[in-house]
Amino acid sequence: MKSYKIISLFLLILLVKNSFSQKISGKVYEEITVESKNIKEYLPGANVYWVNVSGGSVTDNNGQFEIDPPASYPATLIISYVGYQSDTLLINKQESNLKIELKRDIELAVFEISEREKTSSVSLISPIHTETLSEKEFTKAACCNISESFETNASVDVNFTDAVSGTKKIQMLGLDGAYTQIQIENMPFVRGLSAPFGLTFIPGTWAKEIQIKKGAGSVVNGYESITGQINIELQKPDNTDKLFVNGYFSEGSRVEFNVHSGQKLNKKWSTMQFAHVSNQSLAFDKNDDTFLDLPIKSQYNFFNRWKYQGEKHIAQFGFRGVYDKIDAGQQASAEIVTPFKINVLSKQVEVFTKNGFLFPTKPYKSIGIITTARYHEHNSTYGLKKFDAIQKSAYINTIYQTIIGNTDHTIRVGSSLVYDDYRNNYNDSLFGREEIVPGVFTEYSLIKNKSSLVIGLRYDYHNLYGDCITPRFHYKYDLTEYSALRFSFGRGYRTANPFIENAGVMSSARTVIVNNNLLPEVAWNYGTSFTHHFKLWKKEMTFDLDYYFTDFENQVVVDIENPREISFYNLSGKSFSHSFQAEYSVSLTKQIEFKAAYKWYEIKTTYVDGLRDKPLVAKHRVLTNLAYFTNFDKWKFDVTAQWFGVGRLPSTGINLPENQLSDKSIAFTTINAQVTRAFKKFEIYVGIENLTDFKQPSPIISAQQPFSAEFDASLIWGSVFGRMIYTGFRFRIK
Repeated sequence: MKSYKIISLFLLILLVKNSFSQKISGKVYEEITVESKNIKEYLPGANVYWVNVSGGSVTDNNGQFEIDPPASYPATLIISYVGYQSDTLLINKQESNLKIELKRDIELAVFEISEREKTSSVSLISPIHTETLSEKEFTKAACCNISESFETNASVDVNFTDAVSGTKKIQMLGLDGAYTQIQIENMPFVRGLSAPFGLTFIPGTWAKEIQIKKGAGSVVNGYESITGQINIELQKPDNTDKLFVNGYFSEGSRVEFNVHSGQKLNKKWSTMQFAHVSNQSLAFDKNDDTFLDLPIKSQYNFFNRWKYQGEKHIAQFGFRGVYDKIDAGQQASAEIVTPFKINVLSKQVEVFTKNGFLFPTKPYKSIGIITTARYHEHNSTYGLKKFDAIQKSAYINTIYQTIIGNTDHTIRVGSSLVYDDYRNNYNDSLFGREEIVPGVFTEYSLIKNKSSLVIGLRYDYHNLYGDCITPRFHYKYDLTEYSALRFSFGRGYRTANPFIENAGVMSSARTVIVNNNLLPEVAWNYGTSFTHHFKLWKKEMTFDLDYYFTDFENQVVVDIENPREISFYNLSGKSFSHSFQAEYSVSLTKQIEFKAAYKWYEIKTTYVDGLRDKPLVAKHRVLTNLAYFTNFDKWKFDVTAQWFGVGRLPSTGINLPENQLSDKSIAFTTINAQVTRAFKKFEIYVGIENLTDFKQPSPIISAQQPFSAEFDASLIWGSVFGRMIYTGFRFRIK
């Protein structure tokens, strides 16, 4: 009996000792907003220690920590991290799953230059390769509208659509912007009739940040993403300037004013107004080809949004209207009685609502409902060609999110409805279509210590083309604390609008030939990327590699190989795109940032005469950017240089000798530079575009005879205007 008591006492001592020797554990994180959704970003390297006790612990790459228990309870635990407000917890017992949220230290961010936010960054957290451009990135260039916001970015290419309208388009992974799903705060933005001009309808100063996602995106946002997604987050009414004014004036007579103002009405309601006015009124013909180098244009743009923030309900709604007018082409003179004129008039009206339903006791659970409705009227004349169209669109997306067991397993399910009604008139030929596409989707996410996985599947039924199944897969593995390796694949599906998506080709004498039975475009995208943050010679550096392969099951081929025609027909054979990009960025000092990127494209399509390289695309490109900031950002200097390699040009062999082009473009370099001086509430900037003054030789074929069979202003691969100087100001009241 005595021995039994001794053994029991010994076991009790061991049990008590073991219970007190168990470590205190938990995770340290910051809550951030990505795509209107709150997520936890875990903080590596945070300090965790007891008050009046030497030593402590540091969080790992996943924000996880373990620390020896205190000598007695209660005890005070302190969590600190550079750039964040420290947190203090009173611990009364052994804890094994603490969740500790830290808030950014606002004052520290303002006064410590060493904590300067990067103007662009690639996430190590998201399983989808995501690059985020902040509003500071937009100020590196004139950035009058979103299409010009990518001038200092390597992931998105910016090109002119033709030599006369002055319109710019984007390309991603070497393919036209139509294959990239472009959204505003996860709502459809550039679709249908807005394809050639939509990005010019949002001034760059309206944007808070832009997220660039390469490859197949999330199924939650729809089926149309093939090469990637671009999501524009606008300024928020409850967290913005009371007044912001931006003015821009260029050598080419372009004048722009952008204004936005936010008002927080009370604890729950806030509102915001955006306004934009631009005008370009002087005629320039520097190369004496009788055509305007820049269009005469004007735009009026207004947007009003409202936000309600409750404990269980978040709501947003708003209205946007655009009036855009472009007049370009040939100048009338005594020698030119009937000039070749281009007139484009766009009118767009849109309303939207966003509703989120929250569960305070279950923060992992939510319901979201997004609706939009749009009316877009487009009227255009290109010489003897006339294209008028009306688009009526509606969109609804419902999303339910919850967890399976614990927060490591998240699932989203929902349904959507896309409605488009097109009425088109090309040279008095009436045609149109009505598309109704209901769909359902599910997406599962798994987050582990070193890896994360997103698997999505959606089913849509198109009233004209039947079933569409869209699978998506994304996987990320953390090779080290600061290295991420990603893999992805997915299917994308879209219906083409060949007339409006190739509006630049209307600036030619080509005969338009359209197959009567154009099928939806379907493609698979496969990608991998490697991102690594590191320090070398006490310099913070980032190295990012990515490769994507896009393989079309069907494509609406745009064939301009015959200089007398532009033909649209279904793919019969292969069409694919290889895209490789390597980017390196470094903070040389606390005030100097440098980045360099190289891109290679291999894009081929089967035309009537066989498999050929896509025309007007340079296979090799290099971008470098150097930025310098003085203390407190009083002076900012920025220089961006881009080198464009050789690209294939379509055949002009049947033209007269004086109207024939080489079969290849030439390599060239452009340099943009800007200097900004900041005061307390005011900034002035001066910049220059195309410092090298490079201009494409003979951008317009047969410019002197625009109504002849050989006239063509659509074979554009370089600048038309050449060097341009601009200036402007920014004024804000916070």
